[in-house]
Amino acid sequence: MPKKNKKKNKKPRETVKRELVFKRFQEEYAMITKKLGDRRMLVKMPGSNVETMAIIPGRFRKRCWFDIGDLCLISQREFQDSKVDIVYKYTAEEARELCRVGEIPAQFASANAAETLAEDETGMTDAFEFSFDEI
Repeated sequence: MPKKNKKKNKKPRETVKRELVFKRFQEEYAMITKKLGDRRMLVKMPGSNVETMAIIPGRFRKRCWFDIGDLCLISQREFQDSKVDIVYKYTAEEARELCRVGEIPAQFASANAAETLAEDETGMTDAFEFSFDEI
């Protein structure tokens, strides 16, 4: 049985500018530093070098994808100090707007925040030099 060609006329999505969400009581801005798997991430808050485990709630599953260097809004847990919950994920444009308003430091709003993180931890970027001796 021959396959039918199912080409759909896909229209480009219109980007809707979302309203900027600011932090409230017991909420904080954070940047994702490491993926741990099973909806868990390590996040770093501005002003402190402490990394905290963040949990992605089920409402974000398969709807919103997180990556290293993304800026998000986290909520502190009342019953556990060592874990936080991710409440909101900011786009790169929203992160730049938060920086312009003065809510977060400039290093959190950079487009290549993952490279900035790697540079801060090691003191240099992830570049390798190879020298081969000819025989």
